[in-house]
Amino acid sequence: MNHFSPQPVALASGALTWEERVENYTRRTGFPRNLFLGEDGRVVGTWIMGNDYRVRSSFHGGYPATYLRRVRALFPEKQAVLHLFSGQVDLDVCPGDTVDINPELQPTYVDDAQTLSQVPLERYDLVLADPPYSVEDCKHYGTSMIKRQRVMRALARLRPGTHVVWLDQVLPIYRKELFTVEATIGMWKSTNHRFRGITVFRRRSPAYTARVQEPLPARLRRPAGTNSVA
Repeated sequence: MNHFSPQPVALASGALTWEERVENYTRRTGFPRNLFLGEDGRVVGTWIMGNDYRVRSSFHGGYPATYLRRVRALFPEKQAVLHLFSGQVDLDVCPGDTVDINPELQPTYVDDAQTLSQVPLERYDLVLADPPYSVEDCKHYGTSMIKRQRVMRALARLRPGTHVVWLDQVLPIYRKELFTVEATIGMWKSTNHRFRGITVFRRRSPAYTARVQEPLPARLRRPAGTNSVA
């Protein structure tokens, strides 16, 4: 299986601001400016995908038309993309390597997303994840339901500055000392379809992780057996 052969990139110094990302999104896609920077510094917005039912793959759960183009426009500088739970993703729109547990789909890596033991995660600077949403969905894929927190734990091996674009019906459990949420986008496909949420995580720097994991000074520690509420 051929790999995407990602090239080394400077994740920290070369990163775009979210204002620049949104500007590029509107310019490249032609869609309305429906992403906004909130007072807490996070981007919030809504994507209404419209009545375009065309999905290149007939595979169950394929991305809605224009989804990959929208995500790619938000991250134009990313050079090494990994598609997690890839199924039959359209690599013409968003080239990259793929991970799936089903070898019949011929992914770059046949692996369990809950461990990713076969995937050199340090090579990638953008990960797109679209896990099964329910046990019913898993029946279509012929797999068992995943534990989202285990996937996020495996993704902790990503390089600092790497973004994870997670499409789901729930927010996965994650460790705040390892990841920060930079954007949340609600997505409607069309009438009578499920609402989904897009969460954009960024892998934090080791310095931040080490700082928040430092033990509290003895003078700030609560004595054993005391309550947190006076």
